[in-house]
Amino acid sequence: MCGIAVAVNWEGAEDAVQRLIAGILHRGDVTDPLITPRHNVAMCTRRLRIVDTRQGVQPQSSFDGRLLVSFNGEIYNHAELRREMEQLGVPFRTESDTEVLANALQVWGAQALKRLIGMYAFVAIDTATGEFLAARDPFGVKPLYLIQSGTAFLFCSEIKPLLDTVAEGEVMLLPPGYLLTRNFCRQFYQLPQPAHLGMGSPEQLDAILAEAVRSRIPPDMKAAALFSGGIDSTLMMHYARRHQPDMPGYIIASRDAPDIRYARHYADMTGMEMREIPFEAQSAETLPLLETVVGVAEAFEPAIVRPALYGYLISRRIHQDGYRVALCGEGADELFAGYGPLEHVFAQSNALGRNVQEQCLSMMHRANLQRVDRCSMRFELEIREPFLDLALVEYACGLDAGALLKTVDGLPRGKQPLRAIYDLYPDSLPALIRDRRKIQFDEGAGIASEADAWSALFEDAVSDAALEDGKKEFSAFEIASKEELFYLRALSRSMDVNRVSHLKSRTRLYVPENTEAMPEVMKKLRPAGA
Repeated sequence: MCGIAVAVNWEGAEDAVQRLIAGILHRGDVTDPLITPRHNVAMCTRRLRIVDTRQGVQPQSSFDGRLLVSFNGEIYNHAELRREMEQLGVPFRTESDTEVLANALQVWGAQALKRLIGMYAFVAIDTATGEFLAARDPFGVKPLYLIQSGTAFLFCSEIKPLLDTVAEGEVMLLPPGYLLTRNFCRQFYQLPQPAHLGMGSPEQLDAILAEAVRSRIPPDMKAAALFSGGIDSTLMMHYARRHQPDMPGYIIASRDAPDIRYARHYADMTGMEMREIPFEAQSAETLPLLETVVGVAEAFEPAIVRPALYGYLISRRIHQDGYRVALCGEGADELFAGYGPLEHVFAQSNALGRNVQEQCLSMMHRANLQRVDRCSMRFELEIREPFLDLALVEYACGLDAGALLKTVDGLPRGKQPLRAIYDLYPDSLPALIRDRRKIQFDEGAGIASEADAWSALFEDAVSDAALEDGKKEFSAFEIASKEELFYLRALSRSMDVNRVSHLKSRTRLYVPENTEAMPEVMKKLRPAGA
């Protein structure tokens, strides 16, 4: 897990990369040497030392020295790929997963991307020709932004350093599951489209999820977990404690937070150490803290900022307690119909459900995953998402709507495959949590909601006249509330938001108009919920 900065064919490459790295020092604990392998090419990494902390200095080169790779993320199957290449005669100098990636690209070319299991964003440079290959993992867990000027490219892990380094030019993002070269940008990963949908089995899902969690637990480093007492985080903790029985679960919540009851029940039942972080939204510190969080998350939409407040506070505490790796439950709602809109559309048809599900998954890199990355990396913390394991995604995409849903009190209720695993372990997975109905992440923590008390924060901070002026000033951003304007103004004070075009394209879910009897509120999915 790192922050990377790479300049390709960029005039003043070394100076530009130095400035970019200075803007992402929070993403790691050591700055690796800045390398200039060719004229107007520079590479540098701010590295969070987790895998091969001593020898994993970046950029890593391929076995023949031809490729140099700057890499942000984690390749969970790097040991298996290493063994496969060693059988082909490929030598290795380190235990670093970055070296595995460099060699895999040299052995298999871009096809190596189909072999990777992990979260990643990287830029690889061919030192002989100056050509490059940049790529981002299938769901965009790890970020990669760039500015292009003709045939010159400047890459960075965050937006603001690019804006601060280059006076002009649009900041673009590389979409998840895409690769980029000097000559083209194309998709290398698409969601599985099985010919036949089935009902699955709890035992099969149990095995897949157990392995997804195991592979994300560092073998020689203690890890923590973000824990809410919800279906997903409880399952994740259930598997994780098989390998690290003393793994603590962190929860942040107000006094009356709905999650606390469930989380304490699981902790009492299993002996898990639960570390509570108290927070009350109605305090004098809330608005200044939100302004800080907006800058950290590099976003202004409430559906991102509200849970980012949670992510910021909990990541800070986990970092203070000395952890560099933590697990979270992102992705479960999108894959197993945990959101209300997904429950509704899957109840109508598989086709409609898949359409909306694909939208949900495609938005994650701009919502859930962006705030997870920014908030955790602000405190040198790597958060891993077992539910986005590709084997688990393939399993979920092969399920019929009838497997995902069950009618409860006349309404469809999702996540049935995950709920069924609870019945396999009645002594350690409580039915109280199994039968929970989904609520939004921030609401469960009691941090923010649609309640009058939360809205009053922004009523006092933004006048009616200021809202009207703000809607005109930021007309391209479609401001709809005082809360949004408060966040956007805060963000605009730290960066030129008009040079970041994707901020103007909102993270909204589009449900076909002919959906039967779907309440309007259900069509407004807040994709940053967990």
